[in-house]
Amino acid sequence: MIEQIRGKFLGRSEGKVLVDVGNIVLGIICDAESFSETTEGEEVVVYTKLIVSQEDMSIYGFNSKEKRDVFEKLIKVSKLGPKSAIKILSSASIELLSTAIANGDIERLSSIPGIGKKTAERIVAELKDEFEPMQVDEVSLEAIEALVSLGYAKSQAQNAVKHARKEFPDASLSKLIKESLKILSKM
Repeated sequence: MIEQIRGKFLGRSEGKVLVDVGNIVLGIICDAESFSETTEGEEVVVYTKLIVSQEDMSIYGFNSKEKRDVFEKLIKVSKLGPKSAIKILSSASIELLSTAIANGDIERLSSIPGIGKKTAERIVAELKDEFEPMQVDEVSLEAIEALVSLGYAKSQAQNAVKHARKEFPDASLSKLIKESLKILSKM
């Protein structure tokens, strides 16, 4: 229905990004990472999903089509609504989610905040055929998770690990984290 919105970024407020589209300011519900590094006044494109219920009409938005696609798949899972899907996308990267779902890794999925064991089993049962493992190795995923737990933004952690992995393709987890931290210190 509304595929994307282009406008001026005005900031974040209570889980929403505020986007000025002419004379209207939209409050678009989004995950924690989308637009976290965007500066006020910057032009943004928000990939959106309009959800209408009996009580509410909300726009959910993301900084990439891929993230929106994962969101749309997650909300198809029984007993998993848009608020839970946003919480999941705020807590895990698309790579981690895709790989865990495609591989049926219930343990990894249930370690994500907002997903219990039963929910993880339901997600795998209903979506396993819709996801393919992404070309991100387990060590890189763990390094990204470690950097995020240290307080870095998910996008920063992903970029640093990707660059460190290019330089040191066979690095162990500790070496990969160490090199990624060096890269992050230069940013």
